[in-house]
Amino acid sequence: MPSVLITGANGFIGSHLCDAFTHRGYQVYGLVRSTSDLKFLKDSNVRLVYGDLRDIGSIELPDSVEVIVHAAASVSDYASMEECRTNILDITINLTDWSRQRCKGLKKFVYISSALTIGYCADDISEDSPGRSVDYLPYIHMKKKTETFLMERFRQTGFPVVIMRPGDVYGPRDRTSCEIMLRGAERSQLVVVGKGDKKFGFCYPDNLCRAVLAAAEKPGTEGRAYTVTNSVFPTWRAFFSALREGVGRPQRIYVPVSLALAVVLFLGLLRRLFPGFKPPINYYRIRRITCQTTYDLSKTIRELDYDPDNDYESQFNAIVEWYKRDREERRS
Repeated sequence: MPSVLITGANGFIGSHLCDAFTHRGYQVYGLVRSTSDLKFLKDSNVRLVYGDLRDIGSIELPDSVEVIVHAAASVSDYASMEECRTNILDITINLTDWSRQRCKGLKKFVYISSALTIGYCADDISEDSPGRSVDYLPYIHMKKKTETFLMERFRQTGFPVVIMRPGDVYGPRDRTSCEIMLRGAERSQLVVVGKGDKKFGFCYPDNLCRAVLAAAEKPGTEGRAYTVTNSVFPTWRAFFSALREGVGRPQRIYVPVSLALAVVLFLGLLRRLFPGFKPPINYYRIRRITCQTTYDLSKTIRELDYDPDNDYESQFNAIVEWYKRDREERRS
């Protein structure tokens, strides 16, 4: 059977990728740290490889794999530039150098980046028509630098990289965003700011997995970058309302944008006084949900035969149901 190495295998996106490649018939190797929570992999057939890409020389990585999917990275809009450089760019350089030296049969190196590298706050965003820059976030700044590094490797050596740029990936197992939002919804803290009528680049994890599998298997995708979202874009109001109603806390009051920005300003002042404080909202997050962001998927659809599932209402419900099950499991 074909084989794949997936980094960050225990995480939200990584565990979904492990399931997708397993169901396709691959032998899946999952790179995880010794301290990783392996709950999402406990019922899988993934062969675990323990180690830290910051010290790649100490890891016994399988060098016979045909595909590498690199999903490991720091994911935070509060992370520092140093943290992002170490845990996004540097680990990718380490893995790329290792794979070029050791993985002689490598056919594809699929890198999970972010649609925010081509911007936000615009309609039909693409490489040729980018949106507003988010380079001020260290996370996005280093994602862009990593993309540049990988594309240079492709041009110079033919390194078989494919870059995937998912939009806002929300789904079951998402403890970084969805779990926090749903806990806030239970306390009536998750609110629609403004009218909530702005659309956003929602990407259900199953759709991302479809695109990644196609990128890994189709010939001619090397040296290409693909944006991945659902092709029907929901509004923030539809998303937040589904989460709140799912936990029995429908929203009846909507927050004016001006009030939200005033709160952000106050929280920003607190963070200056107490650097360890991480506010639940910041300017970037408010801007994200009060401006429209959609992406041009024509290249992804054309070259990857991408046909996403756009039933976002069922997908929202699946997120809520996962949260409830996970909450009950933790309590028991």
